[in-house]
Amino acid sequence: MELLKTILPLYGNPTPSGCTPEEIDILKQRFGTIPQVVEDFYRLAAKTHPFHTAQDTWILPENYKTWPWLQKIDALVLLVENQGVCLAGIRREDLTHPDPPVYVSYWKNQNFSTDWQPCANTTTEFFSAALAYQAAFTFPFDPETFYWYTPEEKTLIQANLTPLPFYLKNWCSEMEITLYQNAPDNLLALMSFQGEDDSQTLYGAVTEQSYQKLLSVVGNLGEEI
Repeated sequence: MELLKTILPLYGNPTPSGCTPEEIDILKQRFGTIPQVVEDFYRLAAKTHPFHTAQDTWILPENYKTWPWLQKIDALVLLVENQGVCLAGIRREDLTHPDPPVYVSYWKNQNFSTDWQPCANTTTEFFSAALAYQAAFTFPFDPETFYWYTPEEKTLIQANLTPLPFYLKNWCSEMEITLYQNAPDNLLALMSFQGEDDSQTLYGAVTEQSYQKLLSVVGNLGEEI
């Protein structure tokens, strides 16, 4: 998959590992059909070990056999926030599209809401943005804290780092996550909240050299949370 060229360096270039055809058939039996981009991701990379050592939980086909709560959701669930605040998935009516949009459902009243909010325009964009964002929780070189950035500091980031061409909307408390870097194996995730001027950031790198390159731009910015 083309997206892996951007994503794998953020995890130290691991060897991708995917699901078997029999495992993927679990989803086809559950939903009748799945988008080609989803099938490709599961076949090529869904079981790549570092993807499952980050913040949130990627759903694998076999989870549909062991987690009964998934059967209650009329959508193909892709990712669940680590505290169960929200999940991302493809609505059933969109499953016939080759690269459908991804939506977010929030936990409300002891269940996930059926009021889906847009998260990414395509599944490819969702996989790319979510995998990149998750990588920020795995970096061996990082400041070990989050920072608050003012609007002025956010502008500096946008002017001095390269934005990645995908982002997440409405993730966890209606947060928009945009992503920036100045080396293939470093990343800054800028998290903006609806109604707030300041943004929260998380950043780091796979190698010390790339971490120092990132610090040359952001080292003096932000207030520790």
